[in-house]
Amino acid sequence: MRKLAAALVGVLVAALPATAALAAAAKPDIAVTSAADKASYAEGETFTITVTVKNKSSVDAKRVHYTGGDSEGVDDVAYGELSSGFDLAAGASKTVKLTGKTNRVAWQVGRGYVAFELRADNGEANAADNITSVRLLVPGAFDDLGGYVFQGESYDAEWTPQTAGVPGVKVVATTADGKTRYAEAVTDAKGLFRLAHLPAGDVLLTFTAPAGWKVMAGENGEYDHTLAQVTADDSDEPRVFVPAKKVPVSSPSASPSPSSPSPSSSPSSSPSSSPSSSSPPLSPSSSPTSAGPGLPVTGDKTMLLVGAAAVALAVGIGLVLVARRRRVRLQA
Repeated sequence: MRKLAAALVGVLVAALPATAALAAAAKPDIAVTSAADKASYAEGETFTITVTVKNKSSVDAKRVHYTGGDSEGVDDVAYGELSSGFDLAAGASKTVKLTGKTNRVAWQVGRGYVAFELRADNGEANAADNITSVRLLVPGAFDDLGGYVFQGESYDAEWTPQTAGVPGVKVVATTADGKTRYAEAVTDAKGLFRLAHLPAGDVLLTFTAPAGWKVMAGENGEYDHTLAQVTADDSDEPRVFVPAKKVPVSSPSASPSPSSPSPSSSPSSSPSSSPSSSSPPLSPSSSPTSAGPGLPVTGDKTMLLVGAAAVALAVGIGLVLVARRRRVRLQA
């Protein structure tokens, strides 16, 4: 009996972790996606956002509902059924809608947005995908954008009115994806630049520094470009501040050409060089004063070939003479 009791206790102890794991996994997994009904809106226009909610787990979700969020450039957002909540069976999906209206701020900055989070009363297995956001483009406003490229030793250097600027830096403004070019400018003696008549919203600024300077833009100063926000308002104050540091100017090193003559045989050698010099004399074919192209200088093998040719020629002449004498004797 004692052995049987001990075995049962062992089985129970072994089953406890599995039971605890099943209990921990018994939560719904809510995934949320959303999309606006239009590509862009005018100021004051009503928008509709379609929200798709899916329960990816094998556990029913109890009262899936809106728990909080953020927004900008919008008014009168109505979450409807997302506020009251609804049950969602395991593996099921549901589509709901929310509405709102763009305002003046959305027009000034070129866009508004709505972001929110959903949860179920009986928990959430994965909170990473139950948050969603929608961007609402509101084009129409334009304004200038200015800034400074200033001297700094690191990407997090701070600009002050006394900080020296970097002149001659080319600044190009494009769409955020870099496909459409808006405007360009060059920094003045103080490092100041100003780009005129840019559309409100996000723009990509790309910097090209003169030789001896490195722009430290973007995250950790690793890039030559950065995103900036254009806002239509009455302020003309610079909004972009990018440091740049001095770097060595690399000059290309002149490497000798493989075909260049060695200093000892250069045609530019002094004419007063002694004939007993260790430098070999220039052959007539490679002399700088010879007219027309000469034969290539190939070294000692040339002399061997010439000697062999002379021997062959002599042998040929001798054979011809012997043949003539023999023919004369035969005729006689």
